[in-house]
Amino acid sequence: MTLHTHSKFTRENNMNRLIARYLMASIFFSFLFFSSSCSKKNTSFDYNEVIETVGDYVESQQMTDLLLNTYFKSISDSILLTDGFAEIDGADVSLTLNPAKIIIKYPVWGKDDGYGHYRKGIYEASTETSFFDSLATINFTFSNFSYDFDSVSVGDLTIINNGISEGNYSFEVNATNIYRGFHDTTGQILYNVQQDFIRIKSTSSPYYSENDYFDISGNLSGIARNGKVFNGIVQDTSSLKNSLSCIWLKGGTSNVELPDFIHNATTSFMNDGECLNQYNVVTNETLLIKAFDSE
Repeated sequence: MTLHTHSKFTRENNMNRLIARYLMASIFFSFLFFSSSCSKKNTSFDYNEVIETVGDYVESQQMTDLLLNTYFKSISDSILLTDGFAEIDGADVSLTLNPAKIIIKYPVWGKDDGYGHYRKGIYEASTETSFFDSLATINFTFSNFSYDFDSVSVGDLTIINNGISEGNYSFEVNATNIYRGFHDTTGQILYNVQQDFIRIKSTSSPYYSENDYFDISGNLSGIARNGKVFNGIVQDTSSLKNSLSCIWLKGGTSNVELPDFIHNATTSFMNDGECLNQYNVVTNETLLIKAFDSE
């Protein structure tokens, strides 16, 4: 067995174990729905482990937002729509209409995406109709992709265009088995996404601008690097604010269920509308402040 084959076998084994753990966690969350939320079997509580778990939830949300930002910019980029080619977020992006496909390509040596992260590889978006059709389903594929030198693979990722709601475009994002294997050997994150993205478009231009932002609500759940389960729930009354003018989330609140601990957590991204590298975590009546990215 060659080293390459052994490495691939090891990563597949790790991913299979994560998927099995995730399926067990999904069953657990289903059980929680029908039982009292006040009762938890595990009575352990460790602030460091809670912060690690919540931190991996936030990292997963941020990575998802930034990767989708590139797609959403692409479908409303003036140069790409006119010429079929453009550079967006450090990627060479191409567009064809028949078949409808967007290819977002980073060089094999990688490139900064303008958000402070390093990407390499390819991801593609395709649909059988048009990227602009109401109820169109957009399917994504990832090839040899990495994010900050961490390997990323996606079991399934789709966006459904739900048309215009109260004057704003609504998108339904569904993803299963998004896997991020950290190059520093600290572990892996495996997570699923079921969220709504409402695009609040600036009226200054029909194309994307830095004034555009998304209100995000729904669930993002998975398993952190430490093996602990998280389930981030965002209500539409406290939706996350993902602005194209800011690297980090700059609004909203998420309730994070932590079934491996006796206390859940609340994450707040409210920074008085400022673009700041920090968010708040409240657990066991204790306020903790954490940075999105290490400085």
